[in-house]
Amino acid sequence: METELKLLLAPGHVKALIKHPLLARHASAAPRTKDQTGVYFDTPGNDLRRNDAGLRVRRTGDEYIQTLKAGGGVQGGLHQRNEWESQVAGEQPDLAALREMVPANAKWARKVLTPGVAEQIRPIFATRIKRMLWDLALPDGAEVEFVLDRGTVEHGDLKTKVCEIELELKSGNPLALFDFALALMQDIPLRIGIQSKAQRGYTLYHRAAGSAPASSAARAAALALSKKMSVEQAFITIVGNCVEQIQANDIADGDTQDVERLHQMRVGLRRLRSAFTLFREVIALPDGLADEFEWLSTHIGAARDWDVLAGATLASVPSGQADATSLDAVRDAAYRQARTMHKAAVQVVASPRYTALALHLSRWMLAAQWRETMTVEQLAALAQPLSRFAREMLRHDEKRMKKRGSKMEDDPRSRHRARIAAKKMRYDTEFFQALYREKNSKPYLKALSRLQDQLGLLNDITVANNLLDELQAKHPALASGIGYARGFLAAQVGDGEEKIRRLWKKWKAQQLPQ
Repeated sequence: METELKLLLAPGHVKALIKHPLLARHASAAPRTKDQTGVYFDTPGNDLRRNDAGLRVRRTGDEYIQTLKAGGGVQGGLHQRNEWESQVAGEQPDLAALREMVPANAKWARKVLTPGVAEQIRPIFATRIKRMLWDLALPDGAEVEFVLDRGTVEHGDLKTKVCEIELELKSGNPLALFDFALALMQDIPLRIGIQSKAQRGYTLYHRAAGSAPASSAARAAALALSKKMSVEQAFITIVGNCVEQIQANDIADGDTQDVERLHQMRVGLRRLRSAFTLFREVIALPDGLADEFEWLSTHIGAARDWDVLAGATLASVPSGQADATSLDAVRDAAYRQARTMHKAAVQVVASPRYTALALHLSRWMLAAQWRETMTVEQLAALAQPLSRFAREMLRHDEKRMKKRGSKMEDDPRSRHRARIAAKKMRYDTEFFQALYREKNSKPYLKALSRLQDQLGLLNDITVANNLLDELQAKHPALASGIGYARGFLAAQVGDGEEKIRRLWKKWKAQQLPQ
């Protein structure tokens, strides 16, 4: 298993990195330099990619080394992948040799390391990298290979630049990678690197083929929980799942104008904060991390609110009886402001502050630092069965939801509180859904989701009115178009409230999953 931390570096900081005292202090020798050309292979149907595998032949000097990577994942920039290497005679990979190295029980290998695949594989893209390597001996005894890669990933005429750091753990505690990176960040701005060179290459390949998706946004992966898990195991799994969604939708990496990526990043943040609330009685998030997540959520949320206004909300307002030119001017102004807010959110995610947050959270999770100050009783609570804990939490959520829902017609604030309760219950139910039978968990979650979605639509109108206030303050000449939009949205509230009453009754008729 290869374990490495990948970080992105601006080319302007390369000289400072090479001369940094941390490298001089811990390096066992002067850096080595290599010119490396790598060619990545796959079939026309991307059989390797579809099975989460990557195959490369890299030339270093007169040697050709094939490398197969598969499995594992990324969290907080920490990449963990199974890796197999062997020397080959030339530029073509030898799948038969790799098949001998991969464990016989690896199901994916039976699909991709076959004679049929071997006949179809062909070059997909290439990397041309100038690599500098330092061998580091860190104070805690960890041995780390520190790599600086500069170059390009190429497919035909398409290219993307590479300037990144890899800290690969050779021996010792992986926490050393985070500590070294955080120390380095005191002087040099770094960013979390989620995309591998292979991922960037496949992006170019699909773009050239015209098969790139309109959006690269990623929804949350399915959660694999079981009733045999302890509460602590479930916490680690759920938080890891949320972090994976956030990082898969890093808006500073890839298409920075992808509105859906920002939306899914916000969803991931909301799920993560809901998870921390769900488990706070047994595992409390440190105040410092909680404050940083509040900072991040504020910026991502503000950008998303403007995206919704400029997109779905104003698009729903018909030109009808209004001056079409006036309404179009409002939409244009909202769109420009949304773009500005989106760019600001990208800058936040590209900042060293965000990188430090991601690294600190990952270190806290990896070290299970919550255990350090726990009593015997608190440690025992971590070991309790998940099934009992999940049942208690969902009952608590349902009780709160019924209490707030019964008052949601009193005033907008009460409706807002009911929406928050519905959202939290929806996330918690989704977290634990794998523990229950589908025949009753699915209808329950469906009814709850419809109720929460409708409450969300009315909240969008409330948010829209606040943003329209801001827009009118900046652009007084848009008053006519803004007034028309307000009138249309106000008319939707009555219909929305009636739908909420119907959906509320349908949800209350459902039984809690069991």
